[in-house]
Amino acid sequence: MKMLARGVLISTAVFVSAAAALYLALSVLFMPQLLLFPHHRVVGGVELYSEAPISDEAAGVVQKSETFLRASALYLPNETFKPIFLTDGGWRWKLLSLSSGGAFAFTRPSAEAIVVNRSDFQSDRVWNGSPIVGVRSLSGVIAHERAHTLIRRRFGFFADRIYPTWVREGYCDFVAGSSTLSDQQAAALRADNARPPALIYYDARQRVAATLVSNGGSVRDLFEGSLVPG
Repeated sequence: MKMLARGVLISTAVFVSAAAALYLALSVLFMPQLLLFPHHRVVGGVELYSEAPISDEAAGVVQKSETFLRASALYLPNETFKPIFLTDGGWRWKLLSLSSGGAFAFTRPSAEAIVVNRSDFQSDRVWNGSPIVGVRSLSGVIAHERAHTLIRRRFGFFADRIYPTWVREGYCDFVAGSSTLSDQQAAALRADNARPPALIYYDARQRVAATLVSNGGSVRDLFEGSLVPG
């Protein structure tokens, strides 16, 4: 009888552990809302989930990001209304981002859901905790992440594997209308022989902008040309 009871307990523990693991996997890969964000609001057709109360300034931030996207040749209105999950940089962020440090936000391609690090709608700012240029506009970051969705819709789900980082990230920053660094900050970092990730993104945006000028503004040629060696 004791052996039977022990077997039942072990089976129950295994089942609970497996169910918890499945729940976390679904949350991280497909449905961040399963982590029970306490605040939810629909703004401009976009579902916002947040750890903090969502202020009225959210409408302006979302609209600003949409304005950036509308200028892109890849713009598809139905593809930009994806859910956005705003964290406080704590356990939800660490779990959903798989503890990747230094990011302002990321998009999970399996669900096209945007997850944002610690942010604030009132100041239109997002922080990544980096001691070197650790703040950026929230509207720009949202536009950047939504541009990744547009790239996948135009060039295929595996575009992130096919095309080089410089063209994907550079184009998303180009669409967002800014980089983490200003021209002056980039110059100062070069003078100090520093090479933080923000400088790589800055250079990628500059390269994308120059390429679009030289090819007449063709985004298709930009991406196809990025695969040509040299």
